[in-house]
Amino acid sequence: MRQQSEKYNITELDREELVTWFEEKGMRPFRADQVLCWLYGRGATSFDEMTNISKTDRAHLHDHFVIRPLTIAATETASDGTRKFLFELTDGNRIETVLIPERDHYTLCISTQVGCAMGCRFCMTAKSGLIRNLTRGEIIGQVLACQSYCTEDKRLTNLVLMGMGEPLANYDNVIRAVRVITNAEKGLGLSVRRVTLSTAG
Repeated sequence: MRQQSEKYNITELDREELVTWFEEKGMRPFRADQVLCWLYGRGATSFDEMTNISKTDRAHLHDHFVIRPLTIAATETASDGTRKFLFELTDGNRIETVLIPERDHYTLCISTQVGCAMGCRFCMTAKSGLIRNLTRGEIIGQVLACQSYCTEDKRLTNLVLMGMGEPLANYDNVIRAVRVITNAEKGLGLSVRRVTLSTAG
């Protein structure tokens, strides 16, 4: 799970892992909840923004972790406002995510794998075969990256996991990501009823 510069992308850790890390470093474990609120509730992109965490603890976070947003390689916007994002991952692979405007909200279609092994004839992704699973942080990162394109009067409320890949073939990372996405207190707060997981069977 090592990332470049020998630092972890902090969105790869769930609450329990983050609590354990704080305890091992001799810091107060409740800091984990504060970090999660900054990451997912306030969209923090640096540890310096986390002003209710001491400078010393923020320095420890900076020494061991990074907050690494997905890199947008390209975007396409259709006449109806649908926006397709091509994200480039740290290893150079690319995935697609689609933000769809509805009458009073947005729906986001996210990917769960680079490529796919299912081989469905109608699917362009199948032609590349399966390259690898997306990590928990890469799945969540698609939602974080696209939220900034929504507005207060037209928020992102619906999520469909039917982009590149077969979600159930990446079960562990998908479930861990969905738990963050649907956590109202320490996550992104989307309703479970508005999250749809599509499977090839």
